[in-house]
Amino acid sequence: MSSVSGIGGAIEEPRRGELVADRRGSGRGGSPPIKPGRSPLLPETGSSGAPLTAVIAVISSLACIALAAFILTASAARNWTADLKASVTVQVKGADVAEIDERAARVAEALSASSEVASYKVISSKEAAKLLEPWLGKGNADTLNVPALIELKLAETGRKDLSGLSARLAAAAPGVVLDDHGDWNERLAVAARSGQLLAFAIFALIMGAACAIAIFASRAGLAANAEVVALLHLVGATDRYIAGEVQRRFTIIGLRGALIGLFIAYFFIGLLAMATRPKGAEGAFLPGLDLGYGLALPMLFVPIAICLVTAVSARLTVLKTLGETY
Repeated sequence: MSSVSGIGGAIEEPRRGELVADRRGSGRGGSPPIKPGRSPLLPETGSSGAPLTAVIAVISSLACIALAAFILTASAARNWTADLKASVTVQVKGADVAEIDERAARVAEALSASSEVASYKVISSKEAAKLLEPWLGKGNADTLNVPALIELKLAETGRKDLSGLSARLAAAAPGVVLDDHGDWNERLAVAARSGQLLAFAIFALIMGAACAIAIFASRAGLAANAEVVALLHLVGATDRYIAGEVQRRFTIIGLRGALIGLFIAYFFIGLLAMATRPKGAEGAFLPGLDLGYGLALPMLFVPIAICLVTAVSARLTVLKTLGETY
């Protein structure tokens, strides 16, 4: 702003204080002051707005649940197979309860003298019958000649000579059956590998879906902003610059949606852990869901993976589309 003074019309330069006052006054007027900032190439609405964020949040939560299933299956199988490999069960059969208990005592003496056995626990015929009461009813198992059970904890070299241990126990008392849980162990291992493979396949499909969504959304964004892209080309913007702008937007959207999906997955897995918490003797047969560091920390990988997938897919799609168009 300049001012005119004197008869000759000399022009005076405005003082610094007046210029600042004028600027402040203009900010209070009808038009708001312009705030400095960087506007995105793709606006917040449309392909870069809330719908895409919601879709990525759903995909992220599903990916987190699939990864959690993979980790929980591996942990449960590892715990089960470790217990089965370390223990051996001996069944002692007989014509009546007295004979069963007498044979179990002789087997216990043979186990005490065996160097392959680290420890053992004898469950008499009456105690074994009580274990069947939840299924048969109280007192109904007393008339049955339930075999006595002996749970063995083998030493490190004990499993190498199971046939010799079985022969010594058979010589100590007839009607002795040694079970090393080999069949159960193999079945659990096969089931665990199948479950892990299924969880990994689902995780890979979800990552592929995230890639496809990023491709379609970036193409839709370019189509909706075709005039802006054409204008940027006219003023000299390169394809790499435009692709970088789109990649920046999709990185922000992917991170936002992936973090929302991560917290959703944490919430539902926590509810499932509380609902399936084992009670009493169930803990010996069914594994519980433990939302600890071993499960929570690997799930942090999912938002990073989704951000990379969406950003790289959007960048490559934009570069390919612009290369074919211009």
